[in-house]
Amino acid sequence: MHWIRSHIALAPLPGRFVSVHLLDRDDPGRGEVEAFIARVYHDRYGATLRTFFPHLLAYRDSDGRLAAAVGIRAGGEGPLFVEHYLDAPVEQAMAQRHVARVDRQRVVEVGNFAATSPGIARELILQLALTLQSAGMDWVLLVATQQLRNAFERLRLPMVELAEARAERLGDSGGDWGRYYASRPRLICGNLADGVAYLRGTQRPPACVGLDLCLAGTP
Repeated sequence: MHWIRSHIALAPLPGRFVSVHLLDRDDPGRGEVEAFIARVYHDRYGATLRTFFPHLLAYRDSDGRLAAAVGIRAGGEGPLFVEHYLDAPVEQAMAQRHVARVDRQRVVEVGNFAATSPGIARELILQLALTLQSAGMDWVLLVATQQLRNAFERLRLPMVELAEARAERLGDSGGDWGRYYASRPRLICGNLADGVAYLRGTQRPPACVGLDLCLAGTP
């Protein structure tokens, strides 16, 4: 059974997005979205992407143009890309770091993060948090560049750093990433319920807001 609904409604937030579509591997429109992601990574980092996440979310503006895209994969679907950077499965790594005891089935990773501007990246973070929580996910993990971490900081969303993302952990494929690893990427995680509650104004951010190594969940 698919863990995320094929029809996704945008949250009523201000911004440029007017539609979002989920594309699985066999979707006929997937090639356009993969090309968009690949172009953003090539233009920004000189990277050549050869693989993409199994599920892509494509966000379009009022002119029907792609404004942002992101890949998602649930922990229950198999190994996660972010586990390249860890010495143990993600649920064990989070427990060892005293972040939280998590159910792997309720963990989701985000990657292939592509947006046409930093402002759109912030809008994407907001929409994505609401979408993933509504799909039953508890924790989100992603490898974030300094620019993306800055977007989380501006939104005052609490995230926990789990590891430095190093190209050598990828083996032979690490050479395809151009200047990406010069952007100081870090593997970070966040509790979706806490983030959504804060975004809705029903919860204050914790004192350790940002990327401090803090307890963002119950050990």
